[in-house]
Amino acid sequence: MQLTEFQPQFVRSLASGLIDQVCFVPHLPTPGGDVLATKTFNQVGGALNLEATVSRLGLKAIHSTPLGHGPRADQIREAMRRENVEIEAIEDYSSGDSGLCMTFVEPNGQRSFVTQSGAEGLRDIRELEQYDYSAESWLVIYGYELVYPTSRTAFQQLFDSGRINSKIVFDPGPTTAELSEQFLTWLGKNATLISCNQSEFEKLRSYLSPEVWLLLRKGAEGAELHHGGQLVANAPGRKVPVVDTNGAGDVHTGAFLAALAAGNSAQESLELACRAAEFSIQLEGGCSGPTWQQLLELR
Repeated sequence: MQLTEFQPQFVRSLASGLIDQVCFVPHLPTPGGDVLATKTFNQVGGALNLEATVSRLGLKAIHSTPLGHGPRADQIREAMRRENVEIEAIEDYSSGDSGLCMTFVEPNGQRSFVTQSGAEGLRDIRELEQYDYSAESWLVIYGYELVYPTSRTAFQQLFDSGRINSKIVFDPGPTTAELSEQFLTWLGKNATLISCNQSEFEKLRSYLSPEVWLLLRKGAEGAELHHGGQLVANAPGRKVPVVDTNGAGDVHTGAFLAALAAGNSAQESLELACRAAEFSIQLEGGCSGPTWQQLLELR
């Protein structure tokens, strides 16, 4: 399948929405030490980074992961409402409040994480089997859900069920090293698009089928699109001031999907995705993708 031939009706996300507690620090603390933050704030992150990006660019986004009940869940629901992200999440098999990701941002924009999962990490096949996995949609899956001990079994059951007809977008993220060979093998064969950075790709390389499209994000160097062992598109990066790289990969992937859905070529979509990521890293927080007007002004 050529990516430009696929015209999705929506993006369904099985990724986790949680609260990012962001701390800007001069450097990470040494073991047993302390460091004074220069700035801190809380915002909704995780799945919303990509979901808000595609929504701002005109592609319908549906969040299908439990949020739970509590102050963090309320904050996430309100943020999704503002971003016109639809919530279709079965809450019957989860409990508690949404999770928290402590994010430490250094002066060069590099970020490090400590994640505590919450209701979004409690998944059950009885929940997952109730969503619509029609062929006219992208299905976004992140690596976190495949390594949480409270969700990985349910996802394995979903993959084994044969229910998924959607085109799968998989981003392994920082959990790449913890993913099981079983998941890597299945996704390397069944995903339509895998989006990852260079270090994540090294772990995934041997599992990728020639049929899988690889969106290789290279930071300031731009990005590449590969298929069938061939380089299909290549977009250079541009030097911009870096404030916060948190969520830049999510914004890149979301903008790529939305640009394809809007009828752009693979090359054009890759270039627009790079511009969107560059826009994102000049702002604080991960939910920082551009609108179409802002994106086109960057071309």
